Amino acid sequence: MSRVAEVVVFAQGAEAVMAPLTRDDPARSWRGRFEPIERGGLSGLAWSAEFERMRTRAGLLSHLESLPWPRPGACRC
Repeated sequence: MSRVAEVVVFAQGAEAVMAPLTRDDPARSWRGRFEPIERGGLSGLAWSAEFERMRTRAGLLSHLESLPWPRPGACRC
C-alpha cells in the first residue's frame, strides 16, 4: 500500500482562490502546494498536489471546504 496521495482540485473560475495554495505557507495545518495542470484542456480548471505522509495533509480537506469557491459544482470534467 502506498503512502502517497495525489489530490486533484477541479474548480472552474477559481484561479484567485487557488493562487495562495500554489505557494508554501507555514501557517497552514497541511504542508505542500498545488500545481496547475496545464494539459488535456485543463488549464485554469485543475490543480494537483502530492502528499507523501498523512500528517503533511492533515486538515487539507477542511481547508478546501472552507474556501469561497466561485462556482461550486460547476466543473463538468
